[in-house]
Parts: sequence; structure tokens; C-alpha cells
Amino acid sequence: MFRILPVLVFIILLLPATGLKASNVMVTFRVNMSEAYPANGIVYIGSDWAGWELNKFQMMTDNNHDSIFEATLYLPAGESYNFRYSTSNTDWGHFESMTGTPCGSGGSLADRNIVVPQGSTVLPVVCFNHCDDCGSTIRTDLTLSVDMTGIAVSPDGVHVAGNFNNWDPVSFELTDSNSDNIYEITIPVIPNLDYVYQFLNGKTISDAEVVFGTCEFRGKRRVTVYSEPLIVPVVKFGSCNDNGSPITDTIIACIGNSITEGGAGNYFNSWPMQLRSMLGTGYYTENLGVSGTTMSKTGDSPWWNQPQYNYTFSLNPDIILIKLGTNDSKSGNWKPDKYKAAYLEMIDEFRAMPSKPVIYMVTPAKAYSSAYNINDNTIVMKLIPILHEIAFEKEVHLIDMYNTTNYMSANFPDGIHPNAAGAKVIAQKAMQNILKAKPVIMQVAETSDTTEITLYQWYYNDTPIEGSHFRSINVSQEGKYKVAVKMSRMSNDIFISEPFDVVIPQGVSKVGLITDYEVTYRVKPALHSTEILIYPNPATDAICIENALDSDVAIFNDMGVVVKTQNKISRKETVKIPELRNGIYFVRLSESSSSVTRKIVVLNN
Repeated sequence: MFRILPVLVFIILLLPATGLKASNVMVTFRVNMSEAYPANGIVYIGSDWAGWELNKFQMMTDNNHDSIFEATLYLPAGESYNFRYSTSNTDWGHFESMTGTPCGSGGSLADRNIVVPQGSTVLPVVCFNHCDDCGSTIRTDLTLSVDMTGIAVSPDGVHVAGNFNNWDPVSFELTDSNSDNIYEITIPVIPNLDYVYQFLNGKTISDAEVVFGTCEFRGKRRVTVYSEPLIVPVVKFGSCNDNGSPITDTIIACIGNSITEGGAGNYFNSWPMQLRSMLGTGYYTENLGVSGTTMSKTGDSPWWNQPQYNYTFSLNPDIILIKLGTNDSKSGNWKPDKYKAAYLEMIDEFRAMPSKPVIYMVTPAKAYSSAYNINDNTIVMKLIPILHEIAFEKEVHLIDMYNTTNYMSANFPDGIHPNAAGAKVIAQKAMQNILKAKPVIMQVAETSDTTEITLYQWYYNDTPIEGSHFRSINVSQEGKYKVAVKMSRMSNDIFISEPFDVVIPQGVSKVGLITDYEVTYRVKPALHSTEILIYPNPATDAICIENALDSDVAIFNDMGVVVKTQNKISRKETVKIPELRNGIYFVRLSESSSSVTRKIVVLNN
């Protein structure tokens, strides 16, 4: 009896919703995916025996990697069912359609049909979107090599797992035939597909490397195989190159939920990936978004509990963008005190990294629906004000992504997740704020100027100065000062200046500090110019100035001496500065009665 029980349990687990009856028989379904092989290597079968409920679709397997996926189900003999194959159990857009074929069935003739035989049956192979098989699968070779020099190789050997073998950690073992510590394997794969994989120093997924760099796909490796055999260059275990050298570009970690990750399989068009392309040479972005996650540690899926949390510390980024909050707005998740406490803790932890990263908080995007229980009113009225509080309390930049994504519902097809065009808008906004020069503080004689064009907050030794919400301030203590500037009444962007060390001259009781930082520099009101960009910063032999048409440019050194001028610049102007020595400079743009100043750093060597 004890030997029979496991078999009975196994049978019950395979049952569809109809249950096991005496007349039920085993039916094996087989579909050839060689013409429509899914990037994630997963295929499902769905039907009216499961009520056409997506989450009840049966996953199929391709254990011998021949592109023919199989699933065996117990179905009642004599019953008639409509069914279809799909590469997703969450999106109807990934179903095959039999419309226009001789075997089309159902109301729209898009389904297949089966009358369950009286005995157990293995159905003939059919091709995805076809009534019949489409022939044998074309294969080509993918050769992978990894250098394990300096690494203690596991006694279980070196393996590779990926979507070419359903992430099986033991089926593909690499060999080192000449004992040079370079392990190699050649794998037959289907051409014209993307493959994602990891090397394993051992034979379990926990032995897998984590990779960052241009070769990576969310901590894993990625390669595209075309029709010809591909030999991937030797790489160091855990690195995109052959010597294990670290990334030298400015590293930007993008933290978030599915809007960051790239919902609905849109990873390669996600805003972090588009931001990488926009920034170009010298910058590297890493997508650390995880679908469904919250900032709050008491939420239903805290980002803190994901591998990406540890990835952030391994990456040691120069810049961190935090875009968490959309899922916190759900009624079951929203706890304002927990949300704020977690955010403050995350900022403190990240600031303690060796890289001392610059942190940008990013407000949630506009929610155009209540799908997934997201609450737009909570985002606007409760969550974003907390981000304002944190920005001023902790001296953290804030990017207003809510207003940026307002009035563009067409770019959010399900009301929550952006399509590629929507993600591009988010990436562009992130790029503008990253490249935008930050407020500059200048020391002057004691001032009576109380101009409040925007909302200011001054700090002394990282402590907010009460009541200091003006463009200028008089101070009597030496030390480190900063200022936060809220960009306008219409924008929630907040920028923090670099620290400024005040030295009070002998015989003077007070000095004035002023920041020449205006909201939006409109050179000509009719043009409705966007915010000015001056980049790159640090600069080498040239800077690019955008959205300051017809302005006059004056560059000052840190002593206030004009070292470069250029008049009536174009909307996108390149100003060459090869003669400038390394150091800090100020770029002043003037047109009519308007002016604005930005600080740049020049590093020519």
C-alpha cells in the first residue's frame, strides 16, 4: 500500500479541473515550436477544460531540446474540447490562431479541437499555427568558454544553465581538455534567437555567477545566435570580459518594480535600457526592477527581499535611481509610516557604500487605471508628499515622473505599465535630471535679497536651517552649506547643490550665500524651451548646451575671471574648451534680462 500511494498522489496532481473519472485516459499533446520558439523557452496549452483561465494553463516541456513541447493530461474519453497553444499564461496576445486553416474550430475558428479517444493516446506532432507538423528543427552550434583561473573549481564541475536547456543546472557540463583552466562546451541551439545563461561553479543554481556589463541580461549573460555557428569569446567567471576587470563607466543602478523591469516582456525597451542607449559612451545602466515589489518592508512583496537588493551592493554604483511606490499604493500595502521608514533606511544604506553614490528618488508614474489594485489618488495625495519630505530632510534629488507621464494614457496600454514609447519618455526625463547641473552656491557680502522664485531649503552641516526658504541667506558660522531647490510650483523636481565651505573673513560677522538657479530658463517665451542641459559633466575638451537658443555664453573660473565667451548660440551648441585647465568653472547663459549659471568640472587629463 505504501508503494502505491505516491503513484496515486502523482495522478491526482495531474488532473484538470474536471477531476479523475473511471473513463479518463491519458492524452499527450505535442507541438513543434521551431518556427515560433519562445525567447523564455516556455510553452502552454490552454482550453475550455480549464475554463480558458490563463493561470490554469498547463506548462509543456521540451526535455530533449528538439523544439517539440509535450504535455500529458488526463481527460474523459469521448468529450470534445477546444484548445490552443500559447507562449504565455498571462497574455492572450501570445496565443496561436488557427483561423483560415482546415482545422480551425470554435466560434471564431481560431481554436483546435479534440474528441478524447477511448484509450491513452499520443497525438501527432503539429506545428504552432499549423494543422500539421512543419518538419525537423534547424540547429546551429553555440560554443561557450569560461576562464576559471584563480577560482577554486567545485568538485561537481563547471556547468552552464540557460533558456537553451530550461535552466537545468546539471545537463550541460563544460570540460577543460588541456588543463589551461578554460572550460568549454558546444551546444546545439535554434538559430535566430536570443539566449540567456549563466556559468555555474558547481551543479546547482545557487552556484551561478552574477554578471554586470554590456553582455548581461538582469545579472545573467545574453547572446544572439544567427544562422552560422557562434563561438563566444572566452570570458572570466562573473565578468563580461576575459580578465575580470570592473566596469569603468559611470554606473547607474535603476531600482523599481515592473514599470522599471519592463512589464509584459518589454525588458529590452524598458526605461533603464533606453536610458543606457541615450546616455551613450561613458555610462552603464543596470535594470534592478522586480515586478510587483514594494518599498515598504511590510508590503506583499518587498524589493528588499529580492536578489537585486544584494546586486546593488555588488554593483557599487555611482548613481542610484529609486522608483518604488506604485505597488505601495495598494490598499493592503499602504502604510505611510512604514513606507517612509523603509525609504529613509534605504537611503542611509546606499549612502554608506564605498562608491558614495548620488541618489535620485523618482516619483511613481501616473496610474491611469485601478488595475492590480493600484491607487492613483494615494500616489498623488499621500505618497508623493512623503517623497517631498524625504527630499528636504535627507538632501536627496527628486525626479518628478508623475507630471512627466501625465496626459499620455495611450502610452500606458493597461493603465499602469508603459509601452516602449512611454518608457522612452521616462528615460528621457531621467537623463535630463542626471545631466542637469545642480544648484551653485556663491558667497557674497551680507545680502537683503529675499527672492523666493521657487521653494528653497538651506542646510548647515547637513541639518536643515529653519525658515531658510529663500534664494539667498546670511550666515555667521563657518562650515559646510547646501541648498535644495524645488524647480517650480508646477514641477516637483528637487535638486540639491554640492556642499559649499564658508570661510568668514576677519572682522566680518556675517556673509551672504546666494544660489543662481532658476526654474526653467525660457530664452524666448514663445519658444516654450525645455530645461537647459549642459553636458558632459565632468567635461574634457567640449561641452554641449541644449535649449538656450540665442543666449550669450560666459565661462568663469573659480576666481570669477572670464576665460571663455561665445555669443548667440544655437538650440544645441557645442562649445570647445580644450584650453581650460582641470578645475571647477561656472557657465553663465544670458539673454535679455534672463540669466542662469551652472557649475561644471573640467578634467582634460
